[in-house]
Amino acid sequence: MDATEQVKLALSSKKIKDYIRFANVRYFDYCQITIEGEHFSISLSYGCEWCKQTFREYQEPVELIGKEMEPWSNEKLSVIENAITVLKQLQTTFPCKETGVIIIEKEPAEVKKILGALDNFIYVSLSRERIEAVDVDVVMEFYKKGREIAINGSEMPLDYYHRNAFKFHIIYYEDARWVKLGHLFSMKGAWSVELGKNNFNCEDMNALLKHWMTCEGRREEDLFEGLISLKVNTSGYPFRLLANHQNHLLLYVSLETDQLTIGVYYSDEPVMLAKGTRMTREYRILEILQRKKVLEDESEIGENWNKIEIRQLEEELARNGVYYVDGTPYVDDL
Repeated sequence: MDATEQVKLALSSKKIKDYIRFANVRYFDYCQITIEGEHFSISLSYGCEWCKQTFREYQEPVELIGKEMEPWSNEKLSVIENAITVLKQLQTTFPCKETGVIIIEKEPAEVKKILGALDNFIYVSLSRERIEAVDVDVVMEFYKKGREIAINGSEMPLDYYHRNAFKFHIIYYEDARWVKLGHLFSMKGAWSVELGKNNFNCEDMNALLKHWMTCEGRREEDLFEGLISLKVNTSGYPFRLLANHQNHLLLYVSLETDQLTIGVYYSDEPVMLAKGTRMTREYRILEILQRKKVLEDESEIGENWNKIEIRQLEEELARNGVYYVDGTPYVDDL
């Protein structure tokens, strides 16, 4: 019996539901509820294959919509009350490691009720055509360490700010024109930040990257000026890597026409923004580039004894497949 059959069988009979819960037949990695208008749906998933920002891809999701959940619903309850009731019963029957909540076109009071009742969620997404400060404030107040947030809306107040805005583990703001450089400087603990529409220029981003490197019409040449970076060509989107060698960290930077994505990883950690690839080779290349730059600077002031080591480093870069385009080091994804 596959996952879908087990879930739907549990929905059809209280006796079977109790048996499955007692037998602990199956657990899921991720449970996501979507509440929109007068409807809600639930997705149960397991076997996470890869993540890109707030997007997860699983081997076998179970989708539940409409009449399939009627046996656990109560016609006397509101849509929100039924959504909460059914989700909690499902999670009791089929334990889930993580829970996500997607809320579309709901009023602040409704959003507060939903999140207050589902306090164990890891991910929350709020979508409205026009987002007001009071809408976002409600979500921000539910910040907890490790939580992820996505705010989807074509417009947000340009003067918006909240003390928790850059404390979340993963962050996505579709309209980020309200974000200031100082907000990004203050980030602590953010694993990934994706900003849609924004007012940053190359100088701002260069300042941010230099800040990150030294702390516990956009042209990439301007953005990475004065920084040692490695450009990685992949089958998807090319991206840049920078290294903080003091803390053994990698900074992932993807700069597209209307979007900037930044992620921070330990040097031996799978980079989920690059389909779970480990970047130990790339981190080593950045170490070599850093050492080579130090030796070259010393050579310019008369230290000639290190030319042999520079040549050895260049040979190691070549063995790792590094090549240069207009002075920028590139490597192709394996």
